[in-house]
Amino acid sequence: MSATVFSIPPARPFLPTLAAALLSGELVPGFAPGGDPLALAGATIHVPSRRAARALAAALGEAMGGRSAILPAIRVLGADEDPSLRFDAAAGLGLLPVMDPTERHLRLARLVRQWRRLTALEDLKALGGAEPVLPSSPADALWLARDLAALMDEVEQEGASLSGIETLAPDDLADWWRLTLAFLSIVTRHWPRTLAEAGLTTAARAHEALLAAETRRLTEQGSTGPVVVAGVTSSAPPLVRFMAAVAALPNGALVLPGLDRDLEPEGFAAIGEEGDAAASGHPQDGLKRLLQALGVAREDVRPLGGEPPAPLRAREALVSDAMRPARTTERWAEAPGRHGPQALAAVSLVEAEDERQEALAVAVAMREALSDPNARAGFVTPDRSLARRVVAELARFGIEANDSAGRPLAATAPGTLMKAAVEAALCPGDPIVLVELLKHPLARLGLGAGEARRGARTLEMLALRGTVGLPDAMTLATVFGERRRALEASVEEERLRIARPVALLSQTERDLGGTLAERLAEALRPLAALRGAERLELPDLVPVLVGALEALARDPEGDAGALYAEEAGQAMAGFLSALAGAPRTGFTFAARDVPDVLAALVAGETVRPRGGLSSRAFVWGALEARLQSVDRIVLGGLNEGTWPSGARGDAFLSRPMRLSVALPAPERRIGLAAHDVWMAMGAPQVVLTRARRAGGAPSVPSRWLQRLLAVAGPAEAERLRAAGAVFLAHARGLDAAGPVPRVAPPAPVPPREKRPRSFSVTEVETLIRDPYAVHARRILKLEPLPELMRSHGARDRGSLLHEVLAQAVIGGLDLAAPDAAATLLALARDLFDKAALPPEVDALWWPRMEALARDFVAVEGPRRDRRRVAECGGTLDLADLGVSLRGFADRIDRLADGRLEIRDYKTGSQPSVKQARSLLAPQLPLEAAMAEAGAFEGIDPAPVADLLYVRLRERGMAEERLATEGGRGEPARSAPELGAEALFRFRGLAAHYLSPDTPFRSRARPFKGGDFTGDYDHLARAREWSVGTEDGGEGEGAGA
Repeated sequence: MSATVFSIPPARPFLPTLAAALLSGELVPGFAPGGDPLALAGATIHVPSRRAARALAAALGEAMGGRSAILPAIRVLGADEDPSLRFDAAAGLGLLPVMDPTERHLRLARLVRQWRRLTALEDLKALGGAEPVLPSSPADALWLARDLAALMDEVEQEGASLSGIETLAPDDLADWWRLTLAFLSIVTRHWPRTLAEAGLTTAARAHEALLAAETRRLTEQGSTGPVVVAGVTSSAPPLVRFMAAVAALPNGALVLPGLDRDLEPEGFAAIGEEGDAAASGHPQDGLKRLLQALGVAREDVRPLGGEPPAPLRAREALVSDAMRPARTTERWAEAPGRHGPQALAAVSLVEAEDERQEALAVAVAMREALSDPNARAGFVTPDRSLARRVVAELARFGIEANDSAGRPLAATAPGTLMKAAVEAALCPGDPIVLVELLKHPLARLGLGAGEARRGARTLEMLALRGTVGLPDAMTLATVFGERRRALEASVEEERLRIARPVALLSQTERDLGGTLAERLAEALRPLAALRGAERLELPDLVPVLVGALEALARDPEGDAGALYAEEAGQAMAGFLSALAGAPRTGFTFAARDVPDVLAALVAGETVRPRGGLSSRAFVWGALEARLQSVDRIVLGGLNEGTWPSGARGDAFLSRPMRLSVALPAPERRIGLAAHDVWMAMGAPQVVLTRARRAGGAPSVPSRWLQRLLAVAGPAEAERLRAAGAVFLAHARGLDAAGPVPRVAPPAPVPPREKRPRSFSVTEVETLIRDPYAVHARRILKLEPLPELMRSHGARDRGSLLHEVLAQAVIGGLDLAAPDAAATLLALARDLFDKAALPPEVDALWWPRMEALARDFVAVEGPRRDRRRVAECGGTLDLADLGVSLRGFADRIDRLADGRLEIRDYKTGSQPSVKQARSLLAPQLPLEAAMAEAGAFEGIDPAPVADLLYVRLRERGMAEERLATEGGRGEPARSAPELGAEALFRFRGLAAHYLSPDTPFRSRARPFKGGDFTGDYDHLARAREWSVGTEDGGEGEGAGA
């Protein structure tokens, strides 16, 4: 048998070497196709992945020099392949049909939910004093079912069984084990019964049966043509028996990837030693187990491809030394200088500061390699975040890297359309979802692309901004219609007060908005009809979901083809088809759970590119890179916790439990990852990269990198870093810039005739704190967009309560009457009803209204000697300056002595009394000055007795007076004094900003340092120029 087991060293490209050996007759004695175009057709080659199968076909074509020939049957040893394409024994085997993956997922999720319902809460709490994290929703059950399915597949592929697992739990784990045991009964008891009732089998079981049948066929009948198994490192018993049958054939051969030829017998024997968990992390662990299972000695394995070049051969020996088992590392003392400088001559080490710099250095290294028009470069990492960064950085050089991982279907345009559609139809309440759906590039709703975008903008501006309520696609047309009618009302008093951007919408745009709203409701109506449903299954959901998506994507010709266009659309079509084909399984969910259920189902779907990408630049995961070959390979993310990721425990079985049921130890995964690095180190040029800080924290170099540097020695380690520093220098240079002058805060100086000459009393505070905001609004005529539709909040409650109190005063309510509180509440009830509050909001606000009514009557009732006037407006003209001051007082009372008292209703804590007294919030003091000057309509001039903030709090009301007799370091201030000083300061402020030389600066006296939420802070680029400046703000009690 030994003559039919081969190994291709890391320094030789695996698949091209395999193709050459097959064609030359070196691989299978007596089989040399030569120029016969039909000779290869009788051969069968088994490889571990589809990617390897495609690459082998290409390698065979290249090795034949472009001659026409029928290629051999290249088959993938995977459970997800069509059985008829894998083995000749498939025909007539009489296997049960394989359960569809979607059906399997749903049935397992149903069993998970049943287990959750049958597990007593008291038993769970007894385990740890609190309820453990268990699947509480249909989506949770689907996620857990996915993990359970992976465990089941691993068990079946390894030829193991969980049937005896009940005897494994030690006494100290007994309580927790009961919970795990009950869960795993899904696999050991319920799942076999489910399969039997359905008359189906799983893909893994079918694969195992086919493998066994093909093994028997080869053993009993042999094969007329050559049979080769190449690139497989698994030692799973069913696969080992198959490979043994192939190796026993006269025309069979096994080709192993990268068997270590340099490690001495003692070191090779130490790999995977019993009781040494770390030994399973050696790169040769899998191959050693395979050879032991096959009964083949390492010395009997023949190398293919000839002797590699001397530098690569030396590198192979050095890496073997670096990776040796821990028990034999004393031999490292002999290592320095033993391998020679040529071993690492074409290897570089990049140690970047962070992940961004690492990705850019990787892109530079690949770009440099591609300067050779015949070269190919590949980047390998298990870190998908780093891989995405590298793809983005390569795009800076105009390189569209071929990313093997593709994109999640959920992140593509069809995937995001599905997510937005189900959320909008079944879970109303989020305006961002509606905006996302309306502006989605696939959402056409029978309109042209430009019309759909303009209509979406109109809908957003008129119906979704500046409104209060529940954002709902089904009522959006009604809201839009009401707002449009109010906007276009002929009577001034009835006309909607709107922001300037809304007023600029043309009639055509308004018509498009109305059309789009109606079509959106029509498209989602069948899906929205499921609202409130508690027991849905996929057959209930999928037809209406597909109909809604196609209605959303339909163009003016009625074609929804854009939904299924290109790779992402085709993947979506396949996903929806799989959902549509799923039978009723008993796995039910409520309509409100549909978005999460679909997210769990689509999570495993990936869109892989089919063309248009580079054929010379590749980005691979560790698995995808196996058996691939390039001229320069870059290994990235070489930090502990990333590569290798560590021996993570199983979600269901501890390490001893896995070993007891014949499952591989977690360290075996580290061994496979180490073998990936071992093979990659054989490339002609190798660049190793890591980030010194990852995730914002210091990182530790990968154990393999540490071993390599230790064996290489300090001098060679420094040479590796120096070679990598070249890539880092280029990376830094890409974004390097000369000294950038500090950005100055904006200081516009408009001409005098453009400067505002009329200010409201509330605008004066803005002029003090942020003059630039006044410039942007009043001079540039820029208005912030109204916020998106929101639910009723404290601001709306305050406005409503204010309206109630104002109407009580305007209506002349006798607050001293015995039934004053009841009368006030009747008035409030009428205004609450007109506001059409949602029931839950009304139920929350009304008790507060009742408390406010009691307090208001109790406080105001005894004050019979005053006349109250609500909502007073007026203007004070300062003729000498040519400036006017406008004010609108919530309430002004004329006291018995003729003086005035001005009240301002507030629902929040700002502005505070201290801010008002310091005149940073001068609204009330300025109103006092206006009142004393007779500026308010219907209010004769008179001295002001006091100024009050009336806080309308949740449990009633409280009065806060601005006039003070002083004390505790605070001077006495009367209301007339506050008013006089406020007017004096305003006159100076107005004169200052009328000067053509005075700039309108941004954030002159910000309320709070570091808060950049002002309407115009982004326009003023406040974050940019305020870096490093003192921006402490003017907080509570700040001086004027």
